[in-house]
Amino acid sequence: MLKLVDIRRHAADRPVHTALVDGPARLTWRQFEDQVSRVTAGLHALLPPGRPARAAFAAGNSWQLVVVMAACSTLGIPCVGLDFTATPEATARALEQLRPTVLFSTAPHRALLAAATRAGAGPGGDALAVHLDGPAASARSYAALAAAEPRDVDPVEQPFAMYCFTSGTSGTPRMVIRHTSFEARRLALLVERFAFGRDDVHLLTVPLHHSSGPGWARVFLAVGGRLVLCPPGDPEQMARLIRTEGVSTTLVVPPDLASLVSHPASADLAACSRLRFVLSGGRHLNRWLIDTAWKRLGPVLHLYYGTTETGLNTLITPDDLHTAPSRAGRAMEGSAVAVVDAHGHLVPPGVRGRVAVASFQLMDDYATGVPVFLDLDTGDGEGTRRFLLTGDSGVLDEEGRLELTGRTDGVSKVDGTAPLDVNVFGLEYDLMDLDCVRDTAVLRVGLPGVGDALIVPFVPVSPERGAEGESAVRAACASRVPCLPAHVVRVASIPYSPTGKARAGELLARVLPRVLAGEPVARAVR
Repeated sequence: MLKLVDIRRHAADRPVHTALVDGPARLTWRQFEDQVSRVTAGLHALLPPGRPARAAFAAGNSWQLVVVMAACSTLGIPCVGLDFTATPEATARALEQLRPTVLFSTAPHRALLAAATRAGAGPGGDALAVHLDGPAASARSYAALAAAEPRDVDPVEQPFAMYCFTSGTSGTPRMVIRHTSFEARRLALLVERFAFGRDDVHLLTVPLHHSSGPGWARVFLAVGGRLVLCPPGDPEQMARLIRTEGVSTTLVVPPDLASLVSHPASADLAACSRLRFVLSGGRHLNRWLIDTAWKRLGPVLHLYYGTTETGLNTLITPDDLHTAPSRAGRAMEGSAVAVVDAHGHLVPPGVRGRVAVASFQLMDDYATGVPVFLDLDTGDGEGTRRFLLTGDSGVLDEEGRLELTGRTDGVSKVDGTAPLDVNVFGLEYDLMDLDCVRDTAVLRVGLPGVGDALIVPFVPVSPERGAEGESAVRAACASRVPCLPAHVVRVASIPYSPTGKARAGELLARVLPRVLAGEPVARAVR
C-alpha cells in the first residue's frame, strides 16, 4: 500500500480531492494523510519488541483497513491478509508461517482466529490484537490508534520483505516471500502502457487479503487517483458506483463480472459510464461473457494470467480477446513465458508442456517448501534468465500467446504429463465455449458403486435453453472424457469465493443428492 511520504505529496497537491470512498465515508487526500499519520504514530508506540515486525489482518474491505495497510507500509512492516473464507486449520498454518507481531481483525472474523488458535496457530496466538471496529476506549482499537498525535517516526529496522499467501484451495496456503520490491517498476510499466493517472477512479471489488487487491489499489493511489470500495456480491451496487462515482478502471473476478453484465442495472454502462479498463483473470472466460461484457461495458475487457509467485505475467486486450478467446495473452514487458517438457527443456510452439515464467516480479522463496527455478535461454535476445516453474500446463502459439491447458495447485517439480487430467481441465474450457452455457464447473469424484466419475453442474444462458444445454454438455463430456461417466446437472448458479474460486465442497453438497437419485449419465458413443 502507499507510504505516508507519497500520500503527503498528493495531499499537498490535491488536498480537497477525494482519495477514498467507502459507502457514506469519503476521505479527501488531506484527511487520508491525517489518518495515516496518526495511525502510524499510534501503531509505532504499540509495536512489541522481539521478533521481526509483521502484521496480518482478518477483515473485510474498509477505509480503515486501507489506512492501516498504509501505516504498516510507512513503518516498513509487511502486512498480509488472511483468507477469512479458509478453514481454521488452514488459517492456523498460515499464522504459523507468518508469525505476526500484530493481528488486525473485525468482529465477523474473530471467531475464525479463535478457532485457528485452538487448531494450533501457535506463534500467531501471541500477536498484538488490534480491533478495527473496537471502541475508542480500548488502547488496541483503530479509534485509539487514530487518536494518537501525528508525529514522524522512523521505520522499523529490519530487512525488507514482502509476503503473501497462495490460495491454498486444495490444502495449506503457502507463504510466498520476496526480498526486493517490484512495485515501482510495475507501476511505471502500467502507467506507460495504459496511461493511468490522477483522473482515474478505481473500483475495488476483490478482497484486500488477495494479493491482486492491494496491488491494483496501490497503482491508482500512487498516481493520485481515487479508490472506491465496493460491497462484495452486489452487482446492482457495482453498477451504481460505476455510474455515480465516475469509475474508469476496475479488477473483477469472472463470477462477479458475469453477475454484473447479466444484471439489468448494467444495460447502459457502455453509453453512460467512464469505464475504459476492466481487468479479469483466474480462469477462462466463455464466449457469452466476452460478448455480453462488450455489449454492456464497451470494448474495455482485458484478461490476465498471473500467480501469487510470479505476479502479472500476460495480458490480452479486448480486440485479441475476441479473436482468440482461449488465450491468456502475450507476456507483459519485463516478463517472459516459456513452455518446457518433463525434463525442463523448451518445447516448440504448439506443443503442450509446463509453463515457466521469468520476471522482475518473481518470488524468492516459500516459508515452507522449495520452489523450482530453471535457467533458460528462449532465444529472444535476452540470454539466459531464471524462470520459475509453475504448476500450470499450457501451449504457446507462433505469436507468443499463451493458452493454459491444465493446472495443479502451487508450484511443483517437473514430472510426466497426465492426459486424463488435461482432458478434464480441457472439458471445462469446452463447456465454457458453448453458446448455451453461462457457467459450469467440472468435479471429478469417486461415487459409491461407480468409482471415478465426473459431476458437471452447469447454468444455461436462459431457462428456455436448459434442455439444449444439457444435451450439449453431455455430448462434450462423452467426446472429451469418454473413459469417465459424467453426471450432468442443471443448476441456478455456481457458488464462488470472493476471489473467484468455485466452492467445490458447497457445490458438491448441493448436487450430489440429485446425482445419487439418478441423474442421466453421459457416456461415450461407440
